Amino acid sequence: MYNASPQVFQPSTQIESLLAAVAVKQDAAQGLRAMMQRQSEFPNPLAAKLTGIALNPYGREYADQVLDAWWSDEPRRQDTLSASSTDREVIIGSGCHAAVYAATRVLSGHPKPLVLERNQRVGGTFAMTGRPTFYLNSRNRPGTAGLAGDQGASLNYLPGAPIQAANVSMTEYQTNTDMAFVIRLTLAQYAEVITNATVTSVVRDGPGVEIAMADRDPLFAGRIIDARGLGDPTGQDLANGSTILTFPQFMARMGGMWPLRGVRRAAVVGGGDAGKCAVESFLGIAPQPFMAAAALDSVERIDWYSEALPATCDDWQRDIRGRYQAIGRYLRPDRFGTQRVNVVNRQVRPVALPNTGLIDGRTYDLVVLCTGNQETDIDGLDLDSFDEYPIAAGTVVARKHYNLPAFRVGPHAQLPITTRERQDGIADIPANAVAMFRTANKTAALAATLPAVAAD
Repeated sequence: MYNASPQVFQPSTQIESLLAAVAVKQDAAQGLRAMMQRQSEFPNPLAAKLTGIALNPYGREYADQVLDAWWSDEPRRQDTLSASSTDREVIIGSGCHAAVYAATRVLSGHPKPLVLERNQRVGGTFAMTGRPTFYLNSRNRPGTAGLAGDQGASLNYLPGAPIQAANVSMTEYQTNTDMAFVIRLTLAQYAEVITNATVTSVVRDGPGVEIAMADRDPLFAGRIIDARGLGDPTGQDLANGSTILTFPQFMARMGGMWPLRGVRRAAVVGGGDAGKCAVESFLGIAPQPFMAAAALDSVERIDWYSEALPATCDDWQRDIRGRYQAIGRYLRPDRFGTQRVNVVNRQVRPVALPNTGLIDGRTYDLVVLCTGNQETDIDGLDLDSFDEYPIAAGTVVARKHYNLPAFRVGPHAQLPITTRERQDGIADIPANAVAMFRTANKTAALAATLPAVAAD
């Protein structure tokens, strides 16, 4: 065990097991040993060791394998579920807001929450792939939590995390797996996590709740924290998993071998951040795909269907924020007169045909749907059952169920824009409504101010 105040950090058995496993793996341990030479620059020895693992590719890959093996161990899952009780908090979802809530809660002196993740891989949207497939929207910089534009603020800051995203790399914009690793380490330290646990309904059971799960016995808890993030992609009914894909399906493909093989003509539907990341992947300016080469896997034409995007390079450079400026140069013909990206200003509905996707009479090797997200239904936790939950000074940090001891946090809560946020220009960019820098601090505030479960 490490000799440090619990208020600073409290290593769990799982984290200690992870460090021990990495320490005996030759290549993986190199970063750990090197970082310990700079240990005095870190707030505690644990942060130095985890940073050493994160900065070493072999160490990070091996650590991910250790965590996945731990979370997928069925006997451990059964033991954890059998220990449930009405004085325990359960978090639905294992993304950044689950990590923030769990860390803040434990550091405030409360027991570890139990996290239920329906997928095999822990980490939420950022962990949808094991290999890096898209870049974050906020620049990588050191600092603490704060609003966009604040000096010394990091928009990728996770309150309570044992290390921060800025510990993981020096790239200008970090990959999804950089953030996923921070989230996964935080949950490993501050929560008990059960994977392959799909919640189907929540009902009151005395002072607590009964949680029904697919293919598992019911679970009892004293409080629910609904942290399901953005939800499932819309247009799932149109996707066939081969020629028409949702954004998560496309990212899964980009994380595999030869992801662009046979794709010469592609279409992207939707002009939000997901659509921009999909276009970057087709252009080869996203994180490097596995086993892909320009001579073999080059997409010749991308039709981008959206009613809200500039169609020319000049307009793009003027209207689109810096994170996506690299796309703009493909909105003009090259020296051969070929323009790889063409913005088509209309709404469309693709149709899946054998070996191709069809949009308005045009055929494509691959179509990617980036048309937003929709809520996944869980009986008893529909949005209409939640009211705004303010803390001191009237700041709304979550939504509280009218009948159950349950709260919604993060983008899933659809928190209102405050007057201060409007004054600071946060509301000027629609995507900021669900931005991590805006919602993570609110989740932390909820975790820090809620009483013990027994006090509900």
